[in-house]
Amino acid sequence: MAKEYQFSWKPNIPDALLKGYEFDKYDDESICLECSTFLRVDECGFFLYWTSEERKDTSVLDLVLVWEARRGTFPKDGRVMFELEQHGPRETIEDRTIWLTYGPDLIWRNGLNEILRTSKVRHISYTTSLMKKWLFNWRYLCLCLNERQKIPIKNIVKIFSGGKTDRMVQKCLSDLGLSGDKERDELDAELFTFDKYLRLYHKICPRSDVQELFVKLSGQKEYLTKDRLINFLNEEQRDPRLNEILFPFFDDKRVQHLISKYESDENYINNGKMSGDAFLRFLMSDENAPVFLDRVELYQDMDQPLCHYYINSSHNTYLTGRQYGGKSSTEIYRQVLLSGCVELDCWDGTGENKGEPIITHGKAMCTDVFFKDVLYQIRDTAFARSDFPVILSFENHCSRSNQLKMAKYCMEIFGDMLLSKPLDDCPLEPGMPLPSPNRLKRKILIKNKRLKADIEKLQMEQFLLEGKLDEEDEAAENPEAIVDEDLSTISTGDQRAHPEVEVCEANSSSTFDTSSGVPLRDLDEAHPEFKQTNFISKLKPLVTKKPQAFFIKRSFRRSSRVPEGEGGGGSLSAALLDPQPQRQLSTRQKNKKAIYIRN
Repeated sequence: MAKEYQFSWKPNIPDALLKGYEFDKYDDESICLECSTFLRVDECGFFLYWTSEERKDTSVLDLVLVWEARRGTFPKDGRVMFELEQHGPRETIEDRTIWLTYGPDLIWRNGLNEILRTSKVRHISYTTSLMKKWLFNWRYLCLCLNERQKIPIKNIVKIFSGGKTDRMVQKCLSDLGLSGDKERDELDAELFTFDKYLRLYHKICPRSDVQELFVKLSGQKEYLTKDRLINFLNEEQRDPRLNEILFPFFDDKRVQHLISKYESDENYINNGKMSGDAFLRFLMSDENAPVFLDRVELYQDMDQPLCHYYINSSHNTYLTGRQYGGKSSTEIYRQVLLSGCVELDCWDGTGENKGEPIITHGKAMCTDVFFKDVLYQIRDTAFARSDFPVILSFENHCSRSNQLKMAKYCMEIFGDMLLSKPLDDCPLEPGMPLPSPNRLKRKILIKNKRLKADIEKLQMEQFLLEGKLDEEDEAAENPEAIVDEDLSTISTGDQRAHPEVEVCEANSSSTFDTSSGVPLRDLDEAHPEFKQTNFISKLKPLVTKKPQAFFIKRSFRRSSRVPEGEGGGGSLSAALLDPQPQRQLSTRQKNKKAIYIRN
């Protein structure tokens, strides 16, 4: 159904990005600095171009492929660091560098990130996507001009010849008057406009389905009259469920506006007629986008209690590759948070890391990362894609002393972002609903198993009085247990055995499937059988003994499961409440490039 909205997919691009600037560029693993590289963004915000003065060539990057633009760090290689220090003080290098995991001062970083946020909107219609393709091809053709600064026809033929013969493409160019200079077989770059590109595209790749529809509607004529067009829009194209006041029927005035907008023939415009080409342009425009344009931005109801929503989750977030013998990295937390999920497997450090909480995959010979380093990455990236709350799932295997460090790190690093106490208007009391995602915007929540209330109170009093806990108490609280006779004994203590099952407390009379919901704290009194039960991991399906009608009542994202048998079956992760669709993320780190601005 054709909709009438004031809609524009073009982002507001700062002048600094359009005019460009000179940078020094280096890759994450490079040992040399590429100086005097000129960067700029095209007027539509599709591509980032950089021209190297040293290599005399130009590279093009599709901005939809850029994951993020963030403040840079010091280069790993000392030689690159030495070269950067020749252009400015060491203290300013981080502020003058941007990673594209690409532009350095604040204008570039904020400008690029704003363009990245609107990249999906710019692919909302067929014509807009073709405009992006034309701009890319036109820039390429302009970079390959001959000695007379003209576009060789053979280069245009090369672009369109996929699956077609060169002769067929050349004939289409000739029919449109784009054959160029007959003697030299070349064309002025200014003549290859988007309108000519679109007509050439439709000539080479005709839409036979639209042509058949046009012939049927026009009654074998070369044009559609106003009456026939009005009938098509109101009777065939319109969704009958739409409200007639909010979505009024097309009349002569609105149809004439459409004809004037998409018709190129002045005679047809004056006589109220629409040609087949104009009809095709109309169907491929933003007015016939496959989604409602008034719902391109966020429109979901985010004012319900938190337990009414699914939470997107991940498993073993810290791993960059294999589940066994893989490498752990803090960078993955930054990248995965941009996609929506995070899990932290917390253990006591050993060897040179003794005394510090670390994150690793237990009993799988994976490398370690410091717990506090991961918190820094989460702090910097948690709300880059969405302001909705992030829930961190702690799979906690640490001693009480390291748990105290974990708590201190969370409070110091997250600061006001950490939700450390109930909201005043949403107390955690029986009968009171949980706060909504809108009330928890830009807040970080922690999901961690708690002890029984009496044990927790007793140990807290002991810790406040004596400053330590009994080692026997810690050993007695190990959550690992055996649920199958065929399983070998899981040892306690410092050995890192990734828990296969978390066992409910004695007062828990049932367990539940991970996709069923999240019983949160205010549900404990009403449903004691679910008390202290969180995201239960399992070796085989466990059947719920009682219905959980109070769980998830609506969803704005799909439920995520951990595949059974993968990665030892560890507990489910935590989550970014982000209702906007996100790009899928590879488990491996993305390539990174840094660009440094000189004084």
